[in-house]
Amino acid sequence: MQRCRADAGEASSSDDKRDGVDHPTRSAMHSLSQQSKAGSEYGEGFLQLRLTGETTHLDVDTLNEKLQIKGAERMRHHMCPDEAFGMIFNLDNVIANTKTRQHAAWHRLAKLEGLPPPKPDRSLFDLRPERVITEVLLWTRDWGWARKLAWKVAGLYAEEFREIREPLAGVREWLAALSRCNIPCAVVSTMDRASTRQALEQMQLWDFFQVQVTAEDGMETPAQCFLSAALKLGRPPNKCVVFDSSPAGVTAAHNCTMKAVAIQGAHPGYRLKQADVTCSNMMELSVYNLRRLFANKGAEFMDADKMFTGEQPPGSRWPRISSALADP
Repeated sequence: MQRCRADAGEASSSDDKRDGVDHPTRSAMHSLSQQSKAGSEYGEGFLQLRLTGETTHLDVDTLNEKLQIKGAERMRHHMCPDEAFGMIFNLDNVIANTKTRQHAAWHRLAKLEGLPPPKPDRSLFDLRPERVITEVLLWTRDWGWARKLAWKVAGLYAEEFREIREPLAGVREWLAALSRCNIPCAVVSTMDRASTRQALEQMQLWDFFQVQVTAEDGMETPAQCFLSAALKLGRPPNKCVVFDSSPAGVTAAHNCTMKAVAIQGAHPGYRLKQADVTCSNMMELSVYNLRRLFANKGAEFMDADKMFTGEQPPGSRWPRISSALADP
């Protein structure tokens, strides 16, 4: 895995140097656009590289099987069942209010360029920045100029992201409760690792997360991010709970056989009704109720008509991992 990560990192670095754009700005560009497929609809997973040179497709069901806890650790989980779970948190609008930061970046860009200030519109966060500029804000029809404005707003958002100081209501208390129960936690962020760590440290939350999935991991969909977090946590996907604020995040979690807790705010409650639990903030949650989420075992959220049949779908990319999970 280290070999593959190094190659990907070198390629990313060379691209950044060639384009003259730093990595945080690239991450911010992706973060400004929340429009992406949920993923895992066709059994999305990873490519496992073996020492023999063979590759194996690891889809959701395979990961659930290979990551099952066995041996002495399994006995420990019988005595402390809460430790068997893995918690996966989306940083955007779950840990911190990034929606407000994005809106501030758009306002700063309008002021710098002498353009009409943007009105509150959900399209600001759901579309690519170029489309926002040309189709929603109607600042220009020139795609080249729209592209330059998009990079500028991405840089402004990266600055705004670094200024995050306080988490959303109930986040610190909820993470402290999970920590007391020794439940491992992962954070998923579209920003780069350095910016993510800086933001979490400023909120005094860094020590609560054992695992981070950031822009350097190269995940393309929410489902890939969640599966990567489960791999790093060492927990089967069907033993993980995803905390997200978007309908796409809820869908991705369920398609990965994970449970979904939806936090209202970025989206109204009626758009998050497919989640297992919906709450206005994390102060409403209880560690004891985590067990109730797993009362009905099985992959009940996977649609049999859309499950992976064994062939890679056209246009799909499988992120590569090493032989860490290879059979001896």
